[in-house]
Amino acid sequence: MGVNFSEKSVLVTGAGGSIGRVLVNSLIKNGATVYAVDSNDKSLKDLEAETGGDEKLRTILSDLQSDAVCKNVVKDIPKLHGLVHLAGIFEPDEMIVGDTEAVFDPTIQANLRNIYSLFIACKPLLLRSDCSRVILTSSIAFNRGAYLHTAYSAAKGGVVGFMRSLARREAPRILVNAVAPGIIDSPMPADMIAKRGIENVLAQIPLGRLGRASEISGVIEFLLGPSASYVTGQVINADGGLSNN
Repeated sequence: MGVNFSEKSVLVTGAGGSIGRVLVNSLIKNGATVYAVDSNDKSLKDLEAETGGDEKLRTILSDLQSDAVCKNVVKDIPKLHGLVHLAGIFEPDEMIVGDTEAVFDPTIQANLRNIYSLFIACKPLLLRSDCSRVILTSSIAFNRGAYLHTAYSAAKGGVVGFMRSLARREAPRILVNAVAPGIIDSPMPADMIAKRGIENVLAQIPLGRLGRASEISGVIEFLLGPSASYVTGQVINADGGLSNN
């Protein structure tokens, strides 16, 4: 039995991704109204199909590129209990001339800058709910430094700094935390796994397997729920022990 989210509204970015789809379906199943944001129209349509056209799902196509765009995203939302930021890109860099514009800038935009703009837009809506929640997504890349993904590692470190500052600023009205997934069985790390070899990847994970999207979604639901009412400013590592290895 999941947490009861009836009469609560949650905005989820990156909702069409592997973790996002699991989270959105679970939140709706447990009574929440979900505003699902993604930059990929097909992903949103697939999500609508998965939920059977449930009226509690509201899809919003957006790249979250600016304050104005983010303000438009939330214009029809009366209030929010939660904001979950899963949106992001995982691009490798070669650290060569041109990568600043081709990799670093878009990676910072898609993983970090967008949540700055989106929180500005969402804050008034979050303050209309009691003890509202913001859950951001960092990564094992922040904890260990991802090989060949320097810009991504920097962005995910920035997410943690942003979260810790925001948790102090917004307490006690808004609780702000982050989850740092390890290597999840999803399309995002597929190229990296192919380059390194699945055996080499698994050998570094104490639990000896990739994570499941539901295992990250479950942590997020905990942070959204009543049992996490005294938790703020924290990073929860859900990585099979990889960050300690």
